[in-house]
Amino acid sequence: MKRILCSVLIMSSLVFAEGNGGFAGSFLRIGLGARGIAMGNAQVASADYGYGVYYNPGALPMMKDRQFSASFSSMSLDRKFNYVGLALPLKPFGGFSIGWINSGVNDLRAYNSVGQDVGEVEHGLNAIYASFGLQILRLVQADGQLTNLPPNLINVGISAKFLREGLSDNEQFDYNSNWGFGIDLGVLIIPHDRLSIGYQVKDIGADLNSNTNDLFDRGTQQDNKFPVTQKVGAFYRTPLDWLSFAYDFEWSNKGEEKNHVGLEISNQQLAARAGFDNDHLTLGGGVEVKAYKRLNIILDYAFVDDVEDEGLSHVFSWRFTF
Repeated sequence: MKRILCSVLIMSSLVFAEGNGGFAGSFLRIGLGARGIAMGNAQVASADYGYGVYYNPGALPMMKDRQFSASFSSMSLDRKFNYVGLALPLKPFGGFSIGWINSGVNDLRAYNSVGQDVGEVEHGLNAIYASFGLQILRLVQADGQLTNLPPNLINVGISAKFLREGLSDNEQFDYNSNWGFGIDLGVLIIPHDRLSIGYQVKDIGADLNSNTNDLFDRGTQQDNKFPVTQKVGAFYRTPLDWLSFAYDFEWSNKGEEKNHVGLEISNQQLAARAGFDNDHLTLGGGVEVKAYKRLNIILDYAFVDDVEDEGLSHVFSWRFTF
C-alpha cells in the first residue's frame, strides 16, 4: 500500500518558515553561528570571521587567522541546524571559505492510507558553500595606483552554494529534490577604523525542484524558487573599546522587510551580546581561551526567544583560530 505523507511534506516545508512566509529555502534564513544570532543577525557589516561565508563573503579578506568553525542548535519541534566550515586568509589580497549547513526535522512519522504508523522518515536539507573575497584597493595598489586610500576600504565577495533536500524512509517512500544552486554577493566598506558598512544580496537563482509523480496518483513537479533577499547595515565600534553596535535592514522580492539590531560588550577574553531579530529577542555570550601557541578556541552561545510560540532555541558555536 502506497504511503500517504501529505502531513510530513507540509511540515517539512513550514517548520523552518520563520522568514518570507514559508517560501522555499527558509532554513538558510535562520542565521548562522551563535555570535551572529545573539546579535539579532545584524552581521552584514561585522562578518570578518569564520561565518562570513553566510553573512557577507565580502568580509572574508579581513580575516587575520585561519578558522575552523562548527555550530550546533538545540531547537524546538525536533528541528536540527548544524554547520562546519573552514575559512582561510589568502594574503595579501583575499580570503576563502568552505562550509556545510545541515538542517531538517527529526522523528517524522509515516502513515499509510488507513492511518497506521509505519515508521520514521529521514528529512535533510543541505547547503554546501564555497566563498571567495577580495580587497579591491589593495589589489589596485599593487600596481602603484590609488595609494592615498586605505587598502581595506572596499572589499567584495561571492558565495556559490549547492543545495539539496531529501525525504525518505529508505524503503518504499523516496521523495528527493534535485540539486539546486544559488549565488550570494557581498560588499564591505570600511571608511574608518571604527565603522564598517556592508551589503549582501542572497539566493540569486537559488531553487529546489520537487517531484511527487512516483508517490501519488496525481503527483506534481514544481520548481521552488528561493526569495532573493538583500541586506544593508553598519557596525560601529564606539570610543569605549568594549562596546559595539550593529544594525541591518533586510528586504526581499517577496515584499518582506526586517530590522536587525545587535549589541556587543567584549574584551579580549569575554563577550556579552544582545539583539532584536525583527520580532523576537536574542541573547548570548562568548569566551576565548588560548590553547597552544597560535591556537585559540572561542566558544559562543545564543538564546533565541520563540517566534510563533514554537518554543525556545539554543545555539552553540566553536571557532578554532590558528
